[in-house]
Amino acid sequence: MKFPCIQYRLFFVFFMGLLVYPTASNAEIITQGFTNLTGTAERMISYRHQERFFITDDGTQHLMLNLGDRESESKGALALMTKQAGQTDWEEAVDLNCSNNESTADMVLENNRLHIVYSCNKEIWYSRLSYDALTSTWWNLKKKRIFRSLTQTPSAPTIAITSDQKLHVVFTRATLNKVVQLVSYSSNNPLFRWTSNGTFGTENKRPGKAGRLLNIGEGIALIYTDVSDVSGAARSTLNFTQLAENDAWSDPVVLEATDAGFHDPYGSHYSAAVDDQGNIHLVWPVEKRLVYYRYDQGSSTWSADYILDNPHNAVYSQVAKHIDGRIFLVFNVGEQLQVVESDDYGLTFSHTAFLIHPTGDPVYNWAQPRVETPAVFSGVLDVLQQLSTEPTETTEAVERLYLFSLTL
Repeated sequence: MKFPCIQYRLFFVFFMGLLVYPTASNAEIITQGFTNLTGTAERMISYRHQERFFITDDGTQHLMLNLGDRESESKGALALMTKQAGQTDWEEAVDLNCSNNESTADMVLENNRLHIVYSCNKEIWYSRLSYDALTSTWWNLKKKRIFRSLTQTPSAPTIAITSDQKLHVVFTRATLNKVVQLVSYSSNNPLFRWTSNGTFGTENKRPGKAGRLLNIGEGIALIYTDVSDVSGAARSTLNFTQLAENDAWSDPVVLEATDAGFHDPYGSHYSAAVDDQGNIHLVWPVEKRLVYYRYDQGSSTWSADYILDNPHNAVYSQVAKHIDGRIFLVFNVGEQLQVVESDDYGLTFSHTAFLIHPTGDPVYNWAQPRVETPAVFSGVLDVLQQLSTEPTETTEAVERLYLFSLTL
């Protein structure tokens, strides 16, 4: 699945100072430019494995951002932003109180009800919103605290819902002694009570552990990273498990085992999505390679292949699914972005486009090219890339989002 070298020669020409836009079949950048989305939190769109961008049936886009410290102390850092079809600017719909500039969130949309899980200091919270498609507005915010501790710090939560309306949450928990492990909670009545129901992976002082719950058919699955000690060295693994009908998790399948390194310090630099056939598409940077993993729902088996050698530190990636079944992978190559496409449910991929942001302006710092796309889209694929403004003697650094809109 590795792409022909000619594509990378084109990319290297760009880094020699020429703006090169390779020919991309059926792809055209129709819009690119700065959005009105700004904030002060470095984790504006972190982590990669969490879902925070989706489109409702009325064409309205919804994006959960961490805006950082707010002028109003009553405002939470996490805010759900909306942009109706035809609009240029985003508007804030709801903020999640208690959230701060370290908070991250995961979401799952079920009909017109949005389930959100997010971190805040030493707590994990669940929030629920209802959507009115006639007015394109969110309303009826309700919330319940899932977890609270004076001595343990939770982070990187993820959420999914089963066909019987049971919600499951997994998050990373660290003790005062820096012992880290993934833990699970579930609820049939999320506004009333949550129950602890298990742990995943190893319990040790190695960070770099994070989980992502996925809905597969009528059930759910968990992809998670773990770090263990092997002969005195840290080893990172990427793992997969499914929830059975008796609420028991299957024995984990190890998809990858590699030396723990700089490429994924929080264990969160992977992205996954499920297609309409129930196959899972997963991307994770492994050492000097960007690896694509595919779960075949029919045979219940995994396969893996690398997309490209990774001399440019491709650590930020996203998986997006077109409603016609095509799968798109978006990832950074250095400070720029590349898009590849599959029209056979991930069996093969071909180059689609390079997304080249403006260069040469010292005000902007593109060194951490976090990227965000909706998990499911139609027609136009909107790709958001994070950048920072350089601080000055009188102004602080500001995080911004840059937009590429592609017709595919």
